[in-house]
Amino acid sequence: MNIGIVSASTRLNRLSHRVALGLQKWIESNSPHQATVIDLSAYQLPVFEEVLHRHPNPPEALLQFADQIRSNDAFLFVSPEYNGSYTSALKNAVDYLKENEFNQKVIGVVSVTTGPLGGIRAAISMQQLVLGIGGYPIPQMLPVGSVATRFDEIGNLTDPAFEKNIQTFLRHFTWLAEAVNDKKEAAVTVS
Repeated sequence: MNIGIVSASTRLNRLSHRVALGLQKWIESNSPHQATVIDLSAYQLPVFEEVLHRHPNPPEALLQFADQIRSNDAFLFVSPEYNGSYTSALKNAVDYLKENEFNQKVIGVVSVTTGPLGGIRAAISMQQLVLGIGGYPIPQMLPVGSVATRFDEIGNLTDPAFEKNIQTFLRHFTWLAEAVNDKKEAAVTVS
């Protein structure tokens, strides 16, 4: 199964990207699945104008982003909490796509803050976003508070006690993602 980890901050010196890199490392070291970080800052998408399938002249970056999204079976949305919600870059990116890109795909939400609470308001908002784009949010969320003490710049976990939170969250995420993916593959085989 291919898991896309959407790193939703485009801010300079962002700390949430550390978490995306850390989750990628954890998945590839502890599961049979492939994980790819989809870094929204790399695409530099313009402010939303029209959905991709109706866009008269879509930017190349948008076409590349859409291809990257389509190549994954499940997703993790990793976003810092800005003003009580997830990033505008995440909203902008998913608004460009039809629901079909995320339809019937499991999406786990990970919120990140420098403070102790971990951005739970952003996580709850992201779960609503997942429902709006036709995805399946898992009920569990992974709030990552005090991020600077938990992950280093290249995504290595520096707080061994936090590994249990990651393990529990990803166990729930992969269980549901595998179940949904298996069901979709079985339906294709029957067709």
